[in-house]
Amino acid sequence: MKKLLSSLSKNVRLLTKKTPQKKYLIIIGLFLIVIFVLFHSYQREKLVNTYLIEELNKKLGPHKGYDPKSHDNECLHIPSGSQRPVMVNREDEIKATDLVWKEDFTKLPAAAKKLIRNEIPAGIPDYDINVAFFDLDNNGVDEIFINNRSMGGSGGQGFLILENQKGKWKQIALWTGSFIIINRWLPEGYERHRAIIYWFRGGAADTDQVVMAYKNHEYKDYSVTPVPLNVLYSDSFQKFILDLNWMCWDYWN
Repeated sequence: MKKLLSSLSKNVRLLTKKTPQKKYLIIIGLFLIVIFVLFHSYQREKLVNTYLIEELNKKLGPHKGYDPKSHDNECLHIPSGSQRPVMVNREDEIKATDLVWKEDFTKLPAAAKKLIRNEIPAGIPDYDINVAFFDLDNNGVDEIFINNRSMGGSGGQGFLILENQKGKWKQIALWTGSFIIINRWLPEGYERHRAIIYWFRGGAADTDQVVMAYKNHEYKDYSVTPVPLNVLYSDSFQKFILDLNWMCWDYWN
């Protein structure tokens, strides 16, 4: 009996001894557990999102589509401000729809038009390309803002910005989601161009708020923050995001 117990004890010690191979197996096992937990959390979040979407549909009714009685702009065509907006105070904000989108695409410099056409299909006529001007860095020279329905989708409107850098036109920003230009804040380490905030819908109940700031001759995403569901489905945010995107329907998500 003693010999048997001694033999068993020896075998157990050998099995439990932490060889390099066993360490790798432990690491792989922990990794698989983490993946399982994350997947479970994601599935749970999807179920919660689906439930909230269903509740929102019950509250607002089915998708109503374009209603000419409640929308005075043609579906998905950006409204234009009547005069060029300016920033005077630190708290001033300029929405996409505040810009004057009535500039003539055909009068833009040839180099600028070529860059724009790289992002817009050839079949889109010149008159259907929305152009606006705004001086983002307050140096007396306007940047060119471009909008066209081919650049966007269900996630929001598409926009492009061109800047003249030492006599050459360069694309400095391209994104999807309507925006606000702000004057009150700039991230540390970024250049004097005004920051831009836009809201992008990734699908289902996912909407991100993105802050862009200018660095090394172009705009970069400084932060990307998911909009919390309780904010996303609030009446005030729904009205804000629909007005900002001049959408044709009656709720965003």
